[in-house]
Amino acid sequence: MQGHLYGHQCHALTPMLLKTLGKEAACRRYCKVALELEDGAYGGIARWRGAQHWVEIVVRCAFTAEYTRIRPMLVQTSGGGISLKSLIAVATVMAEAADYDTGRNSRLTVETIAERIKGGERTVQRARQALKLLRVATEVLRGRLRTKNERYASWRFNDKARGWASVWALHPSKPVDKTRIMVAGSIQMAPHPRSGHFESFTSRREVLNTKRSVDKRAASRRKESKAEVEKAEATRKGLVLASRWLSNPRTPVWARRHTPRGWAPALTELAAHGWTAADLNDTIDAWGKATRMAPSPKHPIAFIRWLMKQQDLAFAPHVLAQIAADQEKAERERQAAAFEAERTRYASAAAEDSPGRRAARFVARRAADSARIRKTQASARENETSPVWITHLSDRGKR
Repeated sequence: MQGHLYGHQCHALTPMLLKTLGKEAACRRYCKVALELEDGAYGGIARWRGAQHWVEIVVRCAFTAEYTRIRPMLVQTSGGGISLKSLIAVATVMAEAADYDTGRNSRLTVETIAERIKGGERTVQRARQALKLLRVATEVLRGRLRTKNERYASWRFNDKARGWASVWALHPSKPVDKTRIMVAGSIQMAPHPRSGHFESFTSRREVLNTKRSVDKRAASRRKESKAEVEKAEATRKGLVLASRWLSNPRTPVWARRHTPRGWAPALTELAAHGWTAADLNDTIDAWGKATRMAPSPKHPIAFIRWLMKQQDLAFAPHVLAQIAADQEKAERERQAAAFEAERTRYASAAAEDSPGRRAARFVARRAADSARIRKTQASARENETSPVWITHLSDRGKR
């Protein structure tokens, strides 16, 4: 599990220190925040023959051959079965995170795998349990919370995670071990001595948990209400949006001060309205252009909550852009239809020597002649009504 976010810190080390520690040791010490395993942790675990061979041959063949045998144990331990499609999807993601040569050191959390396969966390848990029961994967180290010193060490590299992911080794199918007796999915072990090494009494727990009661006993679970299911789904969508936003190159640096889990509550409502990572970045850029300020908030989550309260969440930027594009397309189609109608009208017009056009030209000529005659008559009447004025002008010229 790597915790650095801004590149390898070992690049800033001096050549002498790199030579003293070695490149891999320096990178592991100053860059990679990972939980080191003890010596011999992979003892007795064979190496795989490649990721594709393990997923397509080993896992698929083991599922086809032994799923009927392991399904009762899978239902009892995980509360349900698993399909081949889901198992292959989870196995593919785990194989991508494992070492290329050995198939070991596959460190991915359940949340990360569920996000990559776009499925539920329960599906991932059942798939990993099925891989263990099929004997094609081994959980070398079970995930746990980090200690105080481990958290302080990881915070120096901007890794705010509070736990370690489980470490898995992916390997060829192991042979069936028939030396141990299985009762109700658990290994039958000898009871502890009660008084000394030679006397042992039956405990009440052993009497109550007989094979009949263990087989009939149901797993303790309570039904979740519809509101709780909807709330969990909304939180999951907010977490997915936060992960995609933080992995977007356009996302500001100050947003990476918090992890996706820290951002999920603030982005839950946005994810419910269909907002994307690009919408968030577009909104931040628009606010910066409007205020002519480069946003650098001291509290990023509070700033995003305040900024989103000023937006209409029902109309995300990509929705408004789509509406504008649809309107522009409709306007272009309207103009094209009007142009086509006008062209059709001109194409269907009558010829120049058609009877209608000849009659129209005759009427136009008659109207022009009538207008010219009326104009001439009006000029003549004006001249007849002003002889005195004309005589006066002629006498004035003689003087």
